[in-house]
Amino acid sequence: MIRGRSHRRHLWVPAVAAISMLVLPGRGSLAAAAQFDSKFDKKCLAAPANQAFTIDFTNLDRGIPHNVSIYEDQTASKTFFKGELIDGPGKTTYSVQGLPAGTFFFRCDPHPDMNGTFIAG
Repeated sequence: MIRGRSHRRHLWVPAVAAISMLVLPGRGSLAAAAQFDSKFDKKCLAAPANQAFTIDFTNLDRGIPHNVSIYEDQTASKTFFKGELIDGPGKTTYSVQGLPAGTFFFRCDPHPDMNGTFIAG
């Protein structure tokens, strides 16, 4: 074990954008990109199953609160993770416990049309 290093995975999620994740070989980190159109720039995110990870979230919309929450499905009746609202422009790092293998639904809670698929596998 290397001291001072976290075993959490990283996901970069600029808010006002759809989300897509890229697993970088050898690093185990995740990345995403953003745009200025009050929606996530990608429609699909992924992370290894059963492993904690972090989401570095950037909200680029001035004066508009956004977050990232992960649910079992589009009904949002079962919550796996609920990120705090971040007023834009702003940044935060969310710590997410490992998700079981499967396909989930993510969204911005105040703006449910900002959403996509989250895959843990």
